Amino acid sequence: MTLKSSPNLPRIVVVEDDPIQRLSLLDYLHLVGYPAWGADCSEVLYKGLMVNPVDIIILDIGLPGEDGLTIAQHLCELPNIAIIILSARDTLDDRIVGLATGADRYLVKPIDLAELVANIEAVTRNQSLIAAPPLLALVIEGLKPSTTWYLNSHNWTLTSPRGTMMQLTTREFQVLQVLMTAQGQIVAKRDITDLIIGSRVANSHERLDVLLARLRKKAIAIFEDPLPIKTAYRVGYAFIKPAVID
Repeated sequence: MTLKSSPNLPRIVVVEDDPIQRLSLLDYLHLVGYPAWGADCSEVLYKGLMVNPVDIIILDIGLPGEDGLTIAQHLCELPNIAIIILSARDTLDDRIVGLATGADRYLVKPIDLAELVANIEAVTRNQSLIAAPPLLALVIEGLKPSTTWYLNSHNWTLTSPRGTMMQLTTREFQVLQVLMTAQGQIVAKRDITDLIIGSRVANSHERLDVLLARLRKKAIAIFEDPLPIKTAYRVGYAFIKPAVID
């Protein structure tokens, strides 16, 4: 095993009430180089965050007192913090509820620790600002700044009018491609899910809602502005700003 030595590795807290599991996770994270500490309940977590801030929270659901889902709801709005739920609850409904609370990943115990690290690295990439040269822009005095968003179909990135770039997952790219192609018109949920999830997949509308909630959270962290996606309640979604797909 290659030990990590980068000083820029994310800081992690493991919130797990089982001391054996908590120490096992912490030992492995320390072994591969991550700065990490542990908490066995929400009270210890909140107090610890005041003096020892983190970038990633690995969170069990079945905790004494305030459960992990409630903790995720409280903390998911904090900027630049990713939440990875690690739970023995493994049904589809459990995963959907966990992601709907604001978690970035939902992993099921028991988990291979190398897989856990792979997910830590993935959410770290999602959190990071991707340096990119600004888009070609007119700087003649008196002209209004661009309001156009750019979706790159070659490297699956979304670039804001300010020139900040965000890397997209496969489904994030697909849903933005569908919405941008509609040029401001509302796209029905069924039309979106049939294209990117599948017409026969259970809970497809709920999965779409979770996907867009996570995409919006990710965009706020990177762009510091909300995505211009309008929700038509119980109908669908629309991308309401000028958009170019190249």
